[in-house]
Amino acid sequence: MSLFHRVLKILLFFVYLAAVAWLCFGTFTPDPSIPRSILGYPTDKVVHFLMFLPFPILGTIAFDFRSWWRTLSLSTLAAILIAFAFEQLQSRITAHRITDAADLNANILGIAFGLAVAILIGLLRKK
Repeated sequence: MSLFHRVLKILLFFVYLAAVAWLCFGTFTPDPSIPRSILGYPTDKVVHFLMFLPFPILGTIAFDFRSWWRTLSLSTLAAILIAFAFEQLQSRITAHRITDAADLNANILGIAFGLAVAILIGLLRKK
């Protein structure tokens, strides 16, 4: 793999991480046209789930720690730590956000689904 492709993958990962940070710490005006729930789940929890779902996949694609499983494990661990840190920091560095255990649960669930997808991709790559 060329240096350009490696840098591009890492850059994509950090752009994704910046977007997640912006969504976690940004100020947004409520939009009445957005439904309060999606398939019976609060929209805000669905957004948290979807924000963190790609993390293990993109982290594993962006970084190569010689072993695919090691890279996936480290990426997943980093995702959990960042989800926890972002949730804790929301109430400390913003006046408009609170720390919410349900949001953290949605983040972790998204990470778990992303991990499952990454494992499936890894298993299919081996075949």
